[in-house]
Amino acid sequence: MIGELSVGGPSAGERNWAMLAHLTALSTLVIAMSTAGLGHVVGLLVPLAMYLYFASRSRYVAFHALQATVFQAVFGIVYLIITALVGAAVAAAWIVSGVLTVVLVGFLLMPVALGLSLLASVELVALPVLGLYYALRGAYLTSQGRDFDYPWVGRLTRHSMGA
Repeated sequence: MIGELSVGGPSAGERNWAMLAHLTALSTLVIAMSTAGLGHVVGLLVPLAMYLYFASRSRYVAFHALQATVFQAVFGIVYLIITALVGAAVAAAWIVSGVLTVVLVGFLLMPVALGLSLLASVELVALPVLGLYYALRGAYLTSQGRDFDYPWVGRLTRHSMGA
């Protein structure tokens, strides 16, 4: 665990605040969905404010709040990039299929374009569910006083806090 903890580990209050830091992913997701993604940054302010508040009060809570902030920010950026790439691929598939219908080959490519569109739809739903899974797992483990690191982000956050 991070920092100077009591012999028994983090207090119940620290565990609850760390859990809430991870659960802010729910509010970030709701705000982002309700504003077509534009509110994602606003949703990140909550765990960031928690980090700033607890930075000098509890290293345990500060670590989990910073970790939640970084994970949500990185996840949002990666999701935006993947969405743009998948959207471009789907658009290209339908354009090529549409243009080639003039020579009847495009009709054979339409199932491919449709399959790519369906796969893109699954991806656009599955990625937020995966991100939410990690946040909920982090909330559960920290509420139990157990250590939790997000994939890739946890080690980076630990290093930045000097632990």
